[in-house]
Amino acid sequence: MKRIHAAILAATMFAIATPSLADVVVKDTAWSSLPHREVRFNDLNLDTPQGIDKLNVRISAAVRTVCGQPDARIPREVAMTHTCRDQSLQRAFADRDSILAARLAARDDPSRLAALDTSIAIAAR
Repeated sequence: MKRIHAAILAATMFAIATPSLADVVVKDTAWSSLPHREVRFNDLNLDTPQGIDKLNVRISAAVRTVCGQPDARIPREVAMTHTCRDQSLQRAFADRDSILAARLAARDDPSRLAALDTSIAIAAR
């Protein structure tokens, strides 16, 4: 009987804790069936090369996560994974460049700067 109670308690705690640990926010419901990640950068200083480097590392890690790890024994899977990574990186870096340009344009206006996006959505398409 104690094992059943412990199992129920563990399952309940897992269900409660899991949403608070999630780092993914789905903004577009069309992506709900796709592997996706939200890369946040509001904790980075994007006015420095170090901040941009950290953002690039986060983007690359998110792309590797959404595109997965191919089975090296299956050439088609390797090719599809490389295509996914190339296309996802291209979209993510284009989004990053747009955000950096918008931040530069809004630098003198704190209200515009505060209204800018603080994340980049990465999805495997």
